[in-house]
Amino acid sequence: MLSKEYSSTAQTLRRVAQSMSDPAIADRLKVLAESYERRAEIASHPESAKD
Repeated sequence: MLSKEYSSTAQTLRRVAQSMSDPAIADRLKVLAESYERRAEIASHPESAKD
């Protein structure tokens, strides 16, 4: 399922962001993780994406 893949990617990005020593890169990874979480939410409700 696509939403699970997006969620998994978001979790991985957050985990990697926590281990970053460069705060700028960590912040960018967190923003990317948030984007993947939004994609997961949209993918979990395909009928609402058609509206």
